[in-house]
Amino acid sequence: MADTPVGRGDHSGSGGERGKGGFAAILLVGGRARRFAGTAKSELVVEGKTILERMLAACTDAEPCVVVGARPPTAAPLPEGVASALESPPGSGPARAVAAGLESVPADCEQVAILPGDLPFLSSEALDLLRRRVEETGHRAGAVYCDDAGRRQWLCGVWPTEAVRENAVKARPGDAARTLFTEIRVDGVSWEQAGPPPWFDCDTPEDLERAREWAKTTSAGD
Repeated sequence: MADTPVGRGDHSGSGGERGKGGFAAILLVGGRARRFAGTAKSELVVEGKTILERMLAACTDAEPCVVVGARPPTAAPLPEGVASALESPPGSGPARAVAAGLESVPADCEQVAILPGDLPFLSSEALDLLRRRVEETGHRAGAVYCDDAGRRQWLCGVWPTEAVRENAVKARPGDAARTLFTEIRVDGVSWEQAGPPPWFDCDTPEDLERAREWAKTTSAGD
C-alpha cells in the first residue's frame, strides 16, 4: 500500500461539516489474510467492534457505501443502506474489486473514497480532509494520506470518480489498485491531529495488537 516518500508539512487541518452524499466509498474486504489464520482482516475486533464496523461508522456520509469482496459466513449482516459486491472473477484483485464497486456508484457522483478493509482508525473527519484537498487541487485530482515516512498510502484516498471509472474498465485480473489512478494528479496529505492515524492498517498480528492498545488508550481518554 505504500510508495516512495513525498513532501510533507503543509497538508494539515481538520475537516469541516458536510452534508450527506456527494461522494461514494468503496471498501475492499477480500483477501485470504494468511497472517491471521484465514480470518478476514475486516472482521478482526478492535475495542468491541470489528474493523469493518468501525470503518462503516466513518463512512456514514457516503452515498453509496459499497463493501466489495467475499465475507465469512459468520459475519454480521451489513447495515441497511450499505451495498455489497463481488469482483469478477472472484479473487481477481483490487483493481477488479474497485471496478465491481463502481457499478453501484451513480454517474453523477464526483468523488469516491477507495479503502482497504483494515483501517481501524479511519474517521469521517479524516475522509472530509481528503475530500477538501481534492476540491482544492482541482480537476482530475486525488488525495491520499502519507505515512510517517512520507509514503503515499494508495488505498487510503479520495479520487475523481469519472477518472477512476475510465481506468477501471481496462482493469485486468491481478492488476493492483494503483493502476486505477493513471493520469490522475495526486496530493499527499499528512495527518497531523492527535491520536492514531487514519492510514494505519492491520497487516500483521503485531499491527492488530498495537491497534488494540491504541484504541484502549483513546477510549480511556474520552
